[in-house]
Amino acid sequence: MPNKYRWSCVSSEVEWSPRDGAQLVSFQDRLFLLGGWNQYAGEQTDLAGTGAGSFESEVCSEVWCSDDDGGSWALATTAPWSGRHMHGAVVHDDHIWIIGAENETPDDVWKSSDGANWERVAATVPWQDRGNQLVAVFDGAIWVMGGQAGAAGQTNFVADLKAGKPFPPAPPALSDVWRTEDGVQWELVTDKAPWAPRGMITGANGGVAVFEGRMWILGGGYVGSGGTTLSSLRYDLAQQPRLKTRLYHNDVWSSADGREWVCHLAEGEAPWPARSYHDTAVWDGKLWVLGGHRGIADHREEVATDGNRNDVWYSADGKTWDQLPNTPWSLRHACGVHVHRDALFLVAGSAHTISAEQVELSKQDFTHRVESAWRPGDVWRLDRTAAAGPL
Repeated sequence: MPNKYRWSCVSSEVEWSPRDGAQLVSFQDRLFLLGGWNQYAGEQTDLAGTGAGSFESEVCSEVWCSDDDGGSWALATTAPWSGRHMHGAVVHDDHIWIIGAENETPDDVWKSSDGANWERVAATVPWQDRGNQLVAVFDGAIWVMGGQAGAAGQTNFVADLKAGKPFPPAPPALSDVWRTEDGVQWELVTDKAPWAPRGMITGANGGVAVFEGRMWILGGGYVGSGGTTLSSLRYDLAQQPRLKTRLYHNDVWSSADGREWVCHLAEGEAPWPARSYHDTAVWDGKLWVLGGHRGIADHREEVATDGNRNDVWYSADGKTWDQLPNTPWSLRHACGVHVHRDALFLVAGSAHTISAEQVELSKQDFTHRVESAWRPGDVWRLDRTAAAGPL
């Protein structure tokens, strides 16, 4: 059967530095890349793209803009919102909106009418502090749901392991759903949706796909008591039992109102492996799941690998899924994905190379801080082939 879709590399030499957790939006017929994280940014001064912007320690508030479908980029501004990673970035009411993040769980809300000039809409929100929340624009409102609270960062996690500290209390199980039309007044739609607590999904429309008049949650991740959200390698479970508390999902849920939810596929029924930090989108009349990360080892040969994925799946109904073969872009998670000019764009993401020496050091000592190298930033687009024709 001929392939319906084709990936092409738009650029492998971009002006911005490597990063993950940056968010991509299509706005006013241009692409915008907002924020992002690189764990070496505090140590290397050359990570701020052309040098016009800056990282705040490991995260940044840079806003980059492309007028030519990702071929070239210019720094629009270093925004006044704090540097952030895995934040919500959506288009609503003729503005780009920024909501929350993973790092330091900021709970402010910002908007911009042009990507360069930003207005703080709210300094705080009524929902509990959290990171990695799921964000969507649906039915004339911005929606926030789920997310993660109370998980340790990688640095504290390893230090606590070495010191033999006990597990902290279990974090709150977040499966609440909120909505707002203006970023100021928020309505609690439900305090307990039926899906298991989760976050760590990004992509077009904030990571929650809108398809056939419904919001769709596709997989996701969650960290329980004593775990960490920032495991860059897959360690042996016998050596690092705390990673057993990191959960990965591949169930499929949808809702027309945020209150009543339908489970289309239960845990383990989808053909794509459970994952977190993946991207989702709706394009060409289909739901899409792209890349992601699974940060624990199920088999010995997986120890000290980075856990990243580059498989791509699509579905016309949320139940039956097909895999798009031969992904040309490298294994990665936390990419920026958006639909732009009738194509599906993918940029950036956590894509690393790890030397054989570092792999062996990690196998010998699972608390070893692995020295990896980021792959250069790149831009890819997915188009229908000529044989497939228009939608």
